Amino acid sequence: MRVVPRVVPVCPSDFRIFVGFAFRYHQRVSNSNDYEKALRHKALTNKWFTVHFFNSKHEFARLGLIVSKRVIPLAVNRNLAKRLVREYFRLVCAELPTLDFVVKVRRDLSECNREEAKSALISLMREAAST
Repeated sequence: MRVVPRVVPVCPSDFRIFVGFAFRYHQRVSNSNDYEKALRHKALTNKWFTVHFFNSKHEFARLGLIVSKRVIPLAVNRNLAKRLVREYFRLVCAELPTLDFVVKVRRDLSECNREEAKSALISLMREAAST
């Protein structure tokens, strides 16, 4: 049996290398009041997603997700959709202004062309940033 050594950061400055691209708790829309506020404001829609957005009091863009059981019945596929949307958001969050985004998933992302879904979500977020 071959043992593979684990990489452990030596000092706190090395630790940021391992967690630098994680989706942190402070990047999430977690308050129900913020969800309600976003759902009352502007929205952009395409066949994959509906993106609600509003100006945030925070210094960075935040993301909230709505993935309903009616749209994606299997929990495994709902979790996959959430992971994919978080990843797509992570790729563009540095260039987004201080907005809170609430993304509603409108189709099952497990059986689709993910590149098409990725470009659709990123274009909606950029369009929201330019308005």
